[in-house]
Amino acid sequence: MKYDSGAIEFNAVLLLFFIAIVISSGALYTAGGITYLQTDKHDFDNKIAADTLLDTIINEMQALSLSPYDDYNNTIITGLCQKYNNYGLEFTDVSSGYHLDFLSDEDMADNNITQYLFRDNTGSGFTAWRNTNGLSVSKAPWREFIKDEAWTSCVSYGWVHKDNTESFAYRSISKSFAVTAPDKLFPLVNAFPRMNINMINPDMLRPLIMRSSFKIEKPKEKADDLISRLRNDPVLYADISSILKIPASHPLMGYLGTKTAFWKLRFVMRPSLTVEAVVAAIPLKNGSVQEIEAYRLIDRSFIDD
Repeated sequence: MKYDSGAIEFNAVLLLFFIAIVISSGALYTAGGITYLQTDKHDFDNKIAADTLLDTIINEMQALSLSPYDDYNNTIITGLCQKYNNYGLEFTDVSSGYHLDFLSDEDMADNNITQYLFRDNTGSGFTAWRNTNGLSVSKAPWREFIKDEAWTSCVSYGWVHKDNTESFAYRSISKSFAVTAPDKLFPLVNAFPRMNINMINPDMLRPLIMRSSFKIEKPKEKADDLISRLRNDPVLYADISSILKIPASHPLMGYLGTKTAFWKLRFVMRPSLTVEAVVAAIPLKNGSVQEIEAYRLIDRSFIDD
């Protein structure tokens, strides 16, 4: 297989450390054009058509920002998949879960969380590896550290939450930009909840809800209530605090949301050309929790068989 990938800038130059590149707004098509010229005209035309179709799909998914919650049965998602069924269009949430680089120091010190995630039950092996290798652009290198049953609960895309200043990711980003104030790092750092609980295996919430420093009364009972609810129906953001009996200002609410921050789109342009793209929900600056300004393309790859 041959890959031709690119990323674009939106609004201002944005360092996407999980992609590990910063490219000017025209680079997606410029870089693509350079590659296209090395192939035949038919291949060139197919890739231009694929980019045009991708733009159309992203424009049509903007309406998703108005939905109070996301799940795979959302009418906008299902409608787009049906409309572009001939291309086998698929949407996947790639940001709801535990991003190991984003875990706070308190998360990494909590036995419930580390015993759920790490083979050594402490995370010390991962921490040593991370301190040597830096931020990850993929979760693949974490495989040796993560328990098999927790693997699907880990993600490598996400925004850094503004309350996560005591985390490896925030310290790394802050150092790179020589900036310490979270608001100066927007949109990379913002208040968007870390995971959409309608898109995950509900059992992964148990260690988080039972994190001792959150001091939730009867945490096991409340975790059971929320997990039971999620197994039957999706929830609204307000439902989370109601079920857990915590205020909306509780630190746990910065983890649990109902909107997806990063989507992976995949479709087949022709039998030997597959397109994969990552689309980010850009939070509205100074907006309400989960308020989205727009969905923007941040990465696109052509996969030629």
